[in-house]
Amino acid sequence: MSNWAVFLTADRTSFKALNRALLLLQDFEFSEYPQDIRWVLLSSKELPSTPAKATTLPVSDTSSNAFASMSFVDINTFVRANETALQAAEISASDWLIIDQKGLETSTCLVCEQYYKGEDEEDGEEGGLTNEFRACRIPYEQAWGMISNLDIANMGFEDYVDEDAGEQEDGSWKWVSFDGDASDEKSEYETKREKALQELRDHGYAD
Repeated sequence: MSNWAVFLTADRTSFKALNRALLLLQDFEFSEYPQDIRWVLLSSKELPSTPAKATTLPVSDTSSNAFASMSFVDINTFVRANETALQAAEISASDWLIIDQKGLETSTCLVCEQYYKGEDEEDGEEGGLTNEFRACRIPYEQAWGMISNLDIANMGFEDYVDEDAGEQEDGSWKWVSFDGDASDEKSEYETKREKALQELRDHGYAD
């Protein structure tokens, strides 16, 4: 089972903001924290030749980051050019996540998926994976659910986005919530997440 890469493209961040984001990305409903972390924060273009360990919290330094200020397309180009190396590191080359400057300011991230083109019966073109990608801007807390379901092909990209709205100005698609009417009562996993975040704050590691 592969881990998922996280690319930090924001050019203005702090380790506290990054720790908050990485903590909120974690699934507290169906997995155990911190044992089951599957995010790997990549900061160098030199990928490990052995299976990469998931990034544990807290992260204390954001000064070295080869992906700062890169566009979505730049990140996709890197992923596509390094498929073999990512696979050797046991990191998915089909699904990945980006935290950009807008994301840090709005508590959202971008779940990205390599685009699979279906067979075109009219033109007779075969379907298959392409070098293109799609990105959905989604709240931190919802990212695990989306990327994990895409990873196992349990749900498709279209199930998570507003197709009528189309691609947005920044190149991403709008996320559609499944939650319906939100309850005022906190769930057990939401309480666990808040407790873990407060522990980071108490030790000066998160905003």
